[in-house]
Amino acid sequence: MKINIAPEFLLDTNVVLEAFWGKKPIASKVKAWIENGKIAVSTITIAEILSKASKEETEKLKLLTSRFGSLPIDEPTAEIAGGYRKQFLRKKKKAYLLDCLIAATAKLYNLKLVTANIKDYPMKDIEIVNSSSL
Repeated sequence: MKINIAPEFLLDTNVVLEAFWGKKPIASKVKAWIENGKIAVSTITIAEILSKASKEETEKLKLLTSRFGSLPIDEPTAEIAGGYRKQFLRKKKKAYLLDCLIAATAKLYNLKLVTANIKDYPMKDIEIVNSSSL
């Protein structure tokens, strides 16, 4: 497993896909972050993409992970995610387990979580970057 040494941003699944599709301006921003070694991806994002990926998306994902690796879901990540899920399970703003795992990864590695779906991340203890405002 190859992990980027100094990432700054954890990319949510939707951001990775929008970059793959060339959606502006996020594709340009992600390209710059890649060139500067600023990104990380979670193993959850890999699973989410591969579950519906075209051949082209699969190839792009392989290129991305061959350069940056992925951040694993381990016991500390699972504990943080479980806490998030429990906290938001009965609230008006619910958080799904996969999103909790991605958010926990951002927290554990002190990364800014970049997403187009900020409503999916009601956590207040991590920095959320709205990709729509980039």
